[in-house]
Amino acid sequence: MNILKPVRLSYLKTQATFLLKDLRSDSSKSKDAAEEFLNLPAFSERSTQSIIKNFDRIKLKDALLVIAQKNGFKSWVELKKFVTQEDCLYRSSKVGLIYAWFDDYKRAAVYHQQHSGYLLKFWNDFVVCGDEYIASLSLGGYPEYWKRIGFDWVKPSDLQAWHFLNEKATENYLNQEYLKKQT
Repeated sequence: MNILKPVRLSYLKTQATFLLKDLRSDSSKSKDAAEEFLNLPAFSERSTQSIIKNFDRIKLKDALLVIAQKNGFKSWVELKKFVTQEDCLYRSSKVGLIYAWFDDYKRAAVYHQQHSGYLLKFWNDFVVCGDEYIASLSLGGYPEYWKRIGFDWVKPSDLQAWHFLNEKATENYLNQEYLKKQT
């Protein structure tokens, strides 16, 4: 069962990195970290001491799987896909460009009909924004696709156009996450 609250993908990757660091730290944190790995099938037959002693055999992919399972997902790929889909339209540095924020779709849709703009979804929230925010997502160059979906990300009138925009949003998000890691 998925128990994940809104979070950035980069934060989850950082958690995995810290889990490995703790395992390799030769401190009291090593034991706690090793116990996290015991929940993985590949390590379930080992002891905590065995995991600590052979820490060099534990890779980042193993730590990512621990993070995924702690959050109710079967794999890192499944978690990454979920977070990317939920978070790909959110930019914390650009929230000042949001016109209105809602906790339910119906109210957001009414506002959107009255004021136009773009109706987007971040996790469990719905927002209406303008061209500036869409440009910040690098999605401003596709006005024909936005028109085809009725400027509504949540209930698009053209699924093919939405899939195109979603693919671009996903690419942009993952590229942004990659660039954060490089700085």
